[in-house]
Amino acid sequence: MIEELARNQGVYNPEKMLKDVVFALDQSAIVAITDQRGKIFYVNQLFTTISQYNAEELIGATHSIVNSGQHPPAFFKEMWATIGRGKTWRGEICNRAKDGSRYWVDTTIVPFLNAKGKPYQYISIRYDITERKESERMIRDLAYNDQLTQLPNRLSFREQLHSEIENAYGHGENLALVHLNIDRLHFVNDTLGYEAGDFILSVVAKRLKEFLKGQHVIARLSGDEFAILLKNIRDESHAKELIEAIQHYLEEPIEVMGQLHTLTFSIGIALFPEHARNYSELSMKAETALSEAKARGGGGYEVYRRGSATKTLERILLENELKKSIQQGHFNLEYQPKFNLKSGTLTGVEALVRWHHPDLGMIPPDKFIPMAEETKNIVALGEWVLREACSQAKKWQESGYRTLRIAINMSAVQLEEPTILDKMKEILQETNVSPESIEIELTESAFADREGLQEMVQQMRELGVTVSIDDFGTGYSTFSYIKELPVDTVKIDKAFVNDIHVNEESRAIIKAIVTLANTIGLNVIAEGIECEEQVKVLNELGCREGQGYYYSKPTSATNCEKFMGKWKVNE
Repeated sequence: MIEELARNQGVYNPEKMLKDVVFALDQSAIVAITDQRGKIFYVNQLFTTISQYNAEELIGATHSIVNSGQHPPAFFKEMWATIGRGKTWRGEICNRAKDGSRYWVDTTIVPFLNAKGKPYQYISIRYDITERKESERMIRDLAYNDQLTQLPNRLSFREQLHSEIENAYGHGENLALVHLNIDRLHFVNDTLGYEAGDFILSVVAKRLKEFLKGQHVIARLSGDEFAILLKNIRDESHAKELIEAIQHYLEEPIEVMGQLHTLTFSIGIALFPEHARNYSELSMKAETALSEAKARGGGGYEVYRRGSATKTLERILLENELKKSIQQGHFNLEYQPKFNLKSGTLTGVEALVRWHHPDLGMIPPDKFIPMAEETKNIVALGEWVLREACSQAKKWQESGYRTLRIAINMSAVQLEEPTILDKMKEILQETNVSPESIEIELTESAFADREGLQEMVQQMRELGVTVSIDDFGTGYSTFSYIKELPVDTVKIDKAFVNDIHVNEESRAIIKAIVTLANTIGLNVIAEGIECEEQVKVLNELGCREGQGYYYSKPTSATNCEKFMGKWKVNE
């Protein structure tokens, strides 16, 4: 209707024009009329209300008085070109009120034409759409930003990465895509709650922003995984330097609920254009490198290398099969005997889990145990091992053998489970085995990784089982702390046993361990014995028990019984 009025203005009659325009518009319209140079000579009340300028301040000014700076000069250049040709222009404009606040208006500008068809005045009709634009902004923010960390999310990062790759390709620049994963964050969630985990995520995001100072792109891709696009990278060495500096900055301890937590990170790196030239491939290869870093135990970084994808696919296959194999019973136990080093008599066995997949064959423990720990499948697997070992101990007792102690390895991941003690008690009662026939082996590093473990170990011992420290000597610079631990046995790591017959330093270390253990009443077992010379030296140093290939490889329960002849109750 306004356009029709404008076309009918053959002779300039401002009073009639204003009357016709105001009559034609509804009461929610914000109206201004300017001359052909853009100077305002009429505004209605709604214009003064929303802009916070009075009529006297607006009359004689141009619309630049409410320019917010939101739109580039080209935006207004195109607008003036349109209305200058006598055409109507429509668009959404962000304006700025007198107090500095911004508001959005849906704008229609209609030229009034003279008899020659040339514009001589313009009328702008606006409607306030600030509320709608704010809703759109909120929706866009939810769609493109992570609400916890206020970082771009995966969708937003993908769009930015596309743009940065195109720019880098055009300018011959190098990029490094980094996928960064917080190691073992799920343990924080499980033990301290998700609020603690969220706090750690927010701190990591804050530190990344502080360190990178807006020079690179950061995003949160998923739960505990972040992505960083490092721009203007010289080469691989430069990318590694930055990653090592980022690691150092992130590993500063974080205080959570009164406790200091030192985080470690697994990091995968892929380079543009060396490893890939588009987003999908670059992202896939960074993720492959991340999987390699996690497979090595975390706490480090890996740069993508050809062939890594094959290893990653193999790992994915094994992860998928692991849980199914636990449910379908593809695991079995083998037992490695332990002997008194002086008499050569059997003292016990260690239960060792083996995975025999019906299609993939035998899968070594060093492949599936770390994977089981990382995926937390070790909890179900460990429960199966404990139940199976207890059942075997009961079978041997029922077959007439005296109580034979079976050592069972327990992962630090299992210790994180709040129901671990209840589960142990349930299995002991279910199998009706004598608790003194069960020994729980914990790695030395487990005591360093978890506060309050000593109390839990003491509660285990109160169930009647014994506890030993496995791989002793590899985790601490001093051995004096063992007098504080509620354990019964110390197992000397095979790294010290390997060269004990030729290395004075190894002998000195074992002598120190044996002396200290004897002083505080602990038993000592040496593992990894492979020759008679090692047995001789261990005897001389006072070590009581040992195990290793010199005596027997891990074997089936049936084969193990050949060492048990003298253990028959009636013999």
